[in-house]
Amino acid sequence: MVKTRIVVGVDGSAGAVAAVRWAAAETRLRGADLRVVTAHHRKSPTARSTADEEAAAGILHTAVTQARAIAPDIEVRVLALPGYAVPVLLHAAEEAALLVVGSRPGSGLPGLPHGSVRTQVATRAKGSVVVVRGRSGPDAGPVVVGVGEDGSIAAPIIGRAFEEAALRGAPVLAVTAQDGARRPGPSAAETLGDDLDDLLDPWRRRFPGVPAAREFTGGDPGKVLVERSRQARLVVVGPRRHGFEGVMLGAAGTRLLERADCPVLIAR
Repeated sequence: MVKTRIVVGVDGSAGAVAAVRWAAAETRLRGADLRVVTAHHRKSPTARSTADEEAAAGILHTAVTQARAIAPDIEVRVLALPGYAVPVLLHAAEEAALLVVGSRPGSGLPGLPHGSVRTQVATRAKGSVVVVRGRSGPDAGPVVVGVGEDGSIAAPIIGRAFEEAALRGAPVLAVTAQDGARRPGPSAAETLGDDLDDLLDPWRRRFPGVPAAREFTGGDPGKVLVERSRQARLVVVGPRRHGFEGVMLGAAGTRLLERADCPVLIAR
């Protein structure tokens, strides 16, 4: 049987520590194997080991120790590749179930001095990406899924939220938020709430052991989801397609990557 692979990017930062710990727990939960990846500079293909390469080896060693502390029995492999962080991580995760990265204002990974790894990876990866941020190891609360007013790409994203909730023994909370300036009257709000229930019902039948609730509320979607993240163990959002280069996160997704208080899954 081919195991699921989870890839986590590390750079020695506190954000990377949180990402490794989360990825290790997720690897154990899924019965997967873990690949820990870092990027480094190399002057030429024939050059001998440099200080950067030695630093990369140290980062990987520390990351493996951290992963083993969380999940001693998982299979962990390491990979240090020359190059810039984003292309290295995207290549390493091409066949992975999840690509996991941390979150912090700056980045020690080569080529991204302003800490844009999380955003570029989240928008360019072919598969699902988790950005680990917020409080440490949230193990209570629902899996929150953001659903747009028009229900666009909602069904597969809701399905992914149910899968994640089933893995964790957690409930699902599906949230649709609408700016107050355009908030509908009571009858229209009830109709939109019913539409959201219709989207949930097939997944309720498929995952009968997962309690699921829906919420339709006024307010900026990004702010509402950030607020809900304070009591959630995971927030799931879907990307918006954007030409040939990947996806756009939209305002709500971007705000979550910057301010969520729990890990954020950008589901493909």
